[in-house]
Amino acid sequence: MNLKRLYEILGETTVQLRKGDVVRHERHTNLDVITIDAMPHESEARPDIEKIDMEMLVIGVDRAKAQQHRDELVSILREYPEPERLANGPSYIEVGAVIGDQGAAFQLFALGQVLDFWQVITPTKLGLTGETAMEAAGRGFIMISGFRQ
Repeated sequence: MNLKRLYEILGETTVQLRKGDVVRHERHTNLDVITIDAMPHESEARPDIEKIDMEMLVIGVDRAKAQQHRDELVSILREYPEPERLANGPSYIEVGAVIGDQGAAFQLFALGQVLDFWQVITPTKLGLTGETAMEAAGRGFIMISGFRQ
């Protein structure tokens, strides 16, 4: 699987966008957690960008640029180390482990949805809301319906 080329395509066609403030502070039992989302806010995306909500962040996809890379992306995905896993709808955690970055997995999921390779399944799409949806997302409950090209 040509990861170098995959990352180039993701960089040309997608952008990670934050949903909230740049810096967030949360308290979990006896632990303070500070999160810094050093990316543009979703409201700052170009108007021609399609936004795919991934629960924890939004991925913007340039459909015109994505279409230019469609056939090459199919070729790259056909080299996925365990094609049956990709066909069965893996989570972002699994794909992130294979390609080396969970953020890139989110970008790949959004790009594939825009290109009609699969649908992204999130807790919100299954009726979960608020903290329950975020907790499920953090545990890996963001996946794709499967790649069958």
